[in-house]
Amino acid sequence: MKILINAISARTGGIVTYTNNLARSLAERNVDATFAVSRKFSISPDIQAIKFPADAMSPIQRTIWEQTIWRHVVSAHKPDILFSSANFGLLATSTPQILLVREGGLFDPYYLTNIAPNLKTSAIFSRLARRNLIIASARASKIILTPSETMKNLLLYWAEDLADRIYVNQYGTIPMFYDQIAHTRQWREGGVLKILYISAYYPHKQPGLLAESVADLNTQGIPCKATFTMDLEQIDKTVGGEKDYILLKKGVERGQINLIGTQVYKSLPDIYKSHDLFVFPSLSETFGHPLVEAMGIGIPIVASDTPIHREVCKNSALYFSPQHPSDLVRKIKRLDKENTLRKSNTNNGREYVNKHFMWESHIDRLLDSFEQAINM
Repeated sequence: MKILINAISARTGGIVTYTNNLARSLAERNVDATFAVSRKFSISPDIQAIKFPADAMSPIQRTIWEQTIWRHVVSAHKPDILFSSANFGLLATSTPQILLVREGGLFDPYYLTNIAPNLKTSAIFSRLARRNLIIASARASKIILTPSETMKNLLLYWAEDLADRIYVNQYGTIPMFYDQIAHTRQWREGGVLKILYISAYYPHKQPGLLAESVADLNTQGIPCKATFTMDLEQIDKTVGGEKDYILLKKGVERGQINLIGTQVYKSLPDIYKSHDLFVFPSLSETFGHPLVEAMGIGIPIVASDTPIHREVCKNSALYFSPQHPSDLVRKIKRLDKENTLRKSNTNNGREYVNKHFMWESHIDRLLDSFEQAINM
């Protein structure tokens, strides 16, 4: 089976991690796979890859390029299967195509109601165009994959006719996030509660809400500090990031916030293990890789109360009302008081990851879907 993987749209965040992990796993299984990525994408030299200047194009230019030049590349490559792993695919192709849809914000009514209105007017037209292009790509695909039931339902809300072609293939975590020795840091070791938030920055990620909660906890007599894998410069340049920028900057000035920027992937397990608590206040996700990583490591979790977070974490986390820092503070204080609850949640999380979120199981299901599409 000869596979061509379109990851040209992969630039930051979870899709970059996904693409590199996928490349490693397929190489280990001796699968004949070639990855199409942008020029700046960092991929192992051992992986068959072709790079394109798509990252230098405007959205309209790239759309035209993908439907013309990329189409010729696919035809010349003659793959048995085309896996479009980053939301967008060819709108018509004789090659069996599988599309992975993983961008929830374009389809999530909660996001569209609470976050989208704060962005530029031009973003409205961009979202509309992107959503329509994803749906058109899905209609041109043999199989559509989503990483969660939540994402599947969001897509069906906008395109009911895709119901007979959508399948859920949950992501998983690689072994370095799940070893035999669970997270062993003592709660509030050294007298300070260390909170962690791992994520790239987008306005719907709500880091400012966590910054507000940290300030409130310190005021209430619970010494705590929070670490973010973000940086102020990145936030300052993002449309809709003004409030988060101000709140985080004040937290840094108070010595309560530590912004460490994007980290090398292999360093993340040690970062998780050096903290007491993982907080995930994001309003809209299609999966949430950091939640599974935190569960695998064995660190307590407090997440915003959204359908996707409950689907992924089940009874392994406490949930707070989105956009309400006071409720987040209440949940953190509850964990601070209840050692039994912390242990129960972390044990549940590790068990759930072991049963449902192993990365190689995701690859098994993915390869099965390739075979299915070829034989359709």
